[in-house]
Amino acid sequence: MSWYLSRCCKTSLSSLVACLVVLGCVSAAMSQAQSNAADLQGTVRDQNGAVVANAAIAVRNAATNVSREATTNDAGYYKIVNLPPGEYVITVKANNYKTAVVPAVKLTIGQTVNQDVPLEIGDLTATVQVTSTVQSLVETTNTTISSVVDQQRIDNLPINERNYLSFALTTSTVSRDNGRPIGPAPTTGLNFGGQRGRSNLVQVDGADNTDNSVNASRSTVSQEAVQEFQVVSNSFAAEFGRSSGGVVNVVTKSGTNDLHGNVFGFLRHKSFQARNAFAPIEDPPFTRAQYGGTLGGAFKKDWTYFFFAFEQRQRHESGFFTSNVSQGLTSSATIPVIPGINPVARTFTGLTPAQATFVNTLVGTGVAANICGATSASPCRCRRARRVSINVVTCRSSVRSFLRSCRAAACVETSIRRIRRTWRCR
Repeated sequence: MSWYLSRCCKTSLSSLVACLVVLGCVSAAMSQAQSNAADLQGTVRDQNGAVVANAAIAVRNAATNVSREATTNDAGYYKIVNLPPGEYVITVKANNYKTAVVPAVKLTIGQTVNQDVPLEIGDLTATVQVTSTVQSLVETTNTTISSVVDQQRIDNLPINERNYLSFALTTSTVSRDNGRPIGPAPTTGLNFGGQRGRSNLVQVDGADNTDNSVNASRSTVSQEAVQEFQVVSNSFAAEFGRSSGGVVNVVTKSGTNDLHGNVFGFLRHKSFQARNAFAPIEDPPFTRAQYGGTLGGAFKKDWTYFFFAFEQRQRHESGFFTSNVSQGLTSSATIPVIPGINPVARTFTGLTPAQATFVNTLVGTGVAANICGATSASPCRCRRARRVSINVVTCRSSVRSFLRSCRAAACVETSIRRIRRTWRCR
C-alpha cells in the first residue's frame, strides 16, 4: 500500500511539474507577441564608449505614469517588451554616473525601438537631459514589411464614411477591393498584393476581429476610439497567421490621468447637396448623419483608467440602379408559312444569337415536328433545359397527338415565346 501511494504521489508531482513548464512556455511566447504592443531595447555606454553594466532602467508612460523597470547585463544591453504604444520617458541610473533622462521616446504598434543612452561620469544625484540621441528607424532583426497609420494621420486626412480602415490605402501595396465593405456579406475592402478582401486579418487590441462566416471584419470601433493601427503587407510573424493577404492591427485609445473627451457630428442632406444625375425620380430623398462622442479618464490616477466611445450613423435615401436588360438580344427568327401548320409568317425579335440560330436551324429543315418540338431538343446546355422540355410544349406523348389537340399556329408562337424567356445558353 505504501509503495502504491508513493508511486501515485510521484506521478501527480510529475504531472504538476509538466503543467507548470507548459504554462511557463506559453507565458513566455505570449510575452514576445507584438500584436498590440511595442518593444524597447538599447545599450548604455559611458563617454568613452565603454558599456555600463548593472544600470537601472526605468521607462514611464507620460500619459498614465505607468512604469516598467529593467537592468542592463554585462554587455550594457537592456530590453523591455510589451509596452503599450505611446510616448515614454527613459531614466537611467548607475553608480558613479549622473542620472540620464531621455524625455520623449515614441513607441508605435509592432515596433522594436533601439534607444542607446550615454552616461556622464559624476554624482548620481545630478540629472542630465539627453537630447542628442537618435532612435534607430531601421529594424535589423525584423523582416516584416509594414507601416503605421498614427493618430496625426487619422485626425487630419479626409475620409469617407469615417471608415478608418480606408487609411490603409495610403500604403503603396494596398488597393481598394472590388467587394462591398457594407451589407450582409461585406469584405475588409482592402486588397493586399492582389489577394481578395476576404483573405485579410483584422485585429483589435490583439484580439481577432474577423467574422469566420464570411472572413470579413466585424463591426469595428469608432474612428474616434482608434489610437493607431499597423498595416502588415508581407512577411508577418506567425503570431498573426490565418491570412494569405495582409494584416491590419488596431490599437484603441486608453484613458489617462486627465479627463478628456469630445463631441462630433457630420450631416449630408438633399437641401444643400447636389441631386444625383442618375436618379430615376425628380426629388430623391437623401440624408446621412454621423454623430457621437468620447470620454476618457481615470477611476484612480496612476492605477485604473477608462475610455468610452459612441458613434452612430443614420441613412435615409432611395436605392436605384440602371441596367440594359436588352443587351445582347439583337437577333430574330422567322417562322415561314407552312401549309396546314402556320398560315401566316411570323418574326420574333429580341432573341440572343444562339436562340435565333437554334430556331432558324429547326425551321430550315421544313419538318413540322421539328418546329413544334424545338424546345425539347436543344443542341446546347441550358440552365433550365429539363424544365423547358417538360413545360414549354404543352403536347402529350407525341407530336402527332399534340397536332390533334391544339392549333399549330398557337403552338409555334408559344414555343418561340418560351424559348425567349427560358433559354439562357452558356
